[in-house]
Amino acid sequence: MFAENKALWWQPQTLLNEQSCKIQLGPLLIFLQRKTGEWRLATELLPQTEHQELEAELLPQWPQHRLASRFVFENEPLQFCLKPVLADRPVVVKTHQPVYIPPGEQVTFYISSPVSIRIELQQPELMLQEVQSQRLSDTWFGPNTQIGELCYADKTQARHSKEELPRRVHKAVTPVTVKNNANQMMSIEKLSLPVPYLSLYGLADGSLWTDQVLLDHQDDAELSRLQISKKMPAGSDGAERLAKPRLYMEKHGLFRAFSDLFAHAASRGSL
Repeated sequence: MFAENKALWWQPQTLLNEQSCKIQLGPLLIFLQRKTGEWRLATELLPQTEHQELEAELLPQWPQHRLASRFVFENEPLQFCLKPVLADRPVVVKTHQPVYIPPGEQVTFYISSPVSIRIELQQPELMLQEVQSQRLSDTWFGPNTQIGELCYADKTQARHSKEELPRRVHKAVTPVTVKNNANQMMSIEKLSLPVPYLSLYGLADGSLWTDQVLLDHQDDAELSRLQISKKMPAGSDGAERLAKPRLYMEKHGLFRAFSDLFAHAASRGSL
């Protein structure tokens, strides 16, 4: 499996009749089997694993005591595909320590978030299941209980350099550029990644990236703006778009949806 290019694990793969396989993407285990007239599927999320790479192997038989979902066909497809997609809610991340941006300065952070995996069959394309690659907790992001939205919470670092990014096969990197056009120091302690509005890209080295997020903070909190740039970071030429945004919104609607959260938090000194 993945003999041609293991890095590009999202490409279609073939299983022969009666073959079984096990694939590990970070904490996520996927078991697949093709039989005459059917496919079997099972998944498992491992608790707090340090495993961050891809492993794939053929199995001599379906693992005993492993319960499976069965999908039956008159003529079963020959191939499957593991398609990464971004989370269906924004992901809130916290910095390990407050970060301060002086007036007139801007900084770019590189923040990773877990993807979900759509397990699909090919020709014709059919999604069997979508599963998170990492278990995430729920959190509320907003200035109070009336303004804001339900998000996922993730523990990750906001890296200041691409070279510092660890390789995690099940996570996508979002470049977040924050520009402080206010007259006061800006403090960042947490932020919300609007991943449902971003596209997902795969690079030749197997890393996953999203569109870039741009935040322009003004003295008047109501003028804070969030934009999404389709320009990929330098050094990421040849990126393949793997998934479109889950959600689309009018330009000003996107500003209303997220800029208020950033604006209130920034004015309190805790974004």
